[in-house]
Amino acid sequence: MQGFIDVYNKIHSIPVLFSVVVAVLLPFAIIIVGFFIQLVGEAIATLLGIVVDPWLAHGLINYLTIPGVVLHELSHAFFAYVTGAKVIEVAPFKKDENSLGHVYFRNKGNKLVVSLQNIFISCAPLLIGSVVVYGCYCALFVLPSSLLWLKIIIAYIGISMFFHMTMSTADIKVYVRGIPLFMCIILIITVILRLTNVI
Repeated sequence: MQGFIDVYNKIHSIPVLFSVVVAVLLPFAIIIVGFFIQLVGEAIATLLGIVVDPWLAHGLINYLTIPGVVLHELSHAFFAYVTGAKVIEVAPFKKDENSLGHVYFRNKGNKLVVSLQNIFISCAPLLIGSVVVYGCYCALFVLPSSLLWLKIIIAYIGISMFFHMTMSTADIKVYVRGIPLFMCIILIITVILRLTNVI
């Protein structure tokens, strides 16, 4: 552990090197976090598959967590709207071969704007999902025990969102198209923050 800290301190002491490392690692860290959440969900489905048929276990998780599917698709639509992309179709729950729902959008703007659209629209479920899950977690501790029914609803929404805050294969393909310019933006911001000792 001390060796890791020493390496970090050496990298951190060189602002440009630190900024390059952050710019290269951060975009891929987002994919890795989403992949880890997906693995947790699949592990839970596998454990449930011991008790019931595995096909039924996956079906139960997908259909009993419909609020998460809806929030997943609405988060894509929200970031498409916020970043200036044209939203063509929002299907919060429309089962097809590879997904439970979809959002179709068309990029609008220059290369920089399109790059940011690809990044933020694609990872929107992870960003919004993190806020929703954390908010639900906090609410469970703030609400009085007399509101058990509300706590159950909030826990249900949080769990549903957790199962669907990952990036699909289609999301990752769009996300990767935006990575090069996104890295440049992260690099510039990180250099400024590092040189001003903010980070």
